[in-house]
Amino acid sequence: MNKFETKFFSKYIPEWQEIKWVIHVHFIKIFSKLFLWMSLWLFLPTFLYYVSVRLQEFINFMYFEIYLIIIFIKFIYDIFDWYNDVWILTNIWIVKLNWKLFKTITESVTYDKIEWLEVQQWWLYDKMLRKWNLIIHKMWDDILLLENSSNPYKWVNKIETASEEATVEEIPDDKFDIIMDALWWVVENYLDRKMTKSEKQREIERAIEEIELNKWTLDLR
Repeated sequence: MNKFETKFFSKYIPEWQEIKWVIHVHFIKIFSKLFLWMSLWLFLPTFLYYVSVRLQEFINFMYFEIYLIIIFIKFIYDIFDWYNDVWILTNIWIVKLNWKLFKTITESVTYDKIEWLEVQQWWLYDKMLRKWNLIIHKMWDDILLLENSSNPYKWVNKIETASEEATVEEIPDDKFDIIMDALWWVVENYLDRKMTKSEKQREIERAIEEIELNKWTLDLR
């Protein structure tokens, strides 16, 4: 993945996460859409306008230019919309980005919540282009769908690799020391009311030893 994508999509994920891969929709989706638009709304109107004198008399050239500018803006918007229809794979979870001009929707799933992955293909045309639907099945029959994904089996392998590498974030040492100090104070005050001084000291030492042996599995209930 290039540096531009890392910087461009980083605003959609927390700062403490690392982007590993970005899965785009197949380029044929935007290519076919733009080809249709350019044929019907750009090339054909332009051709008719320049070959028809009556049409030129009826429509002022300035208005026709405005029309072409609007079509151009529409093209740019469609390209940007296609580019932002992605799955962002981080070291912790997968984010589905659905970008629109006035609204951006994100859905996410952590790797441990993935039940299984599915790849769908409907037509021989899709197989030739290596264009498939990629589906993540989550718990409670919920899904995350990326339509018209390119090279889906490559991304299935990437997701499986990322899932194996994903680890729960450990508590930093400085935060652990703060927790330890707080627990010492709680235990000491509790035992103050229940035991003698010698019994209290033994219980505190035993409790702290158990906590230190299980440093990353603190039970704060």
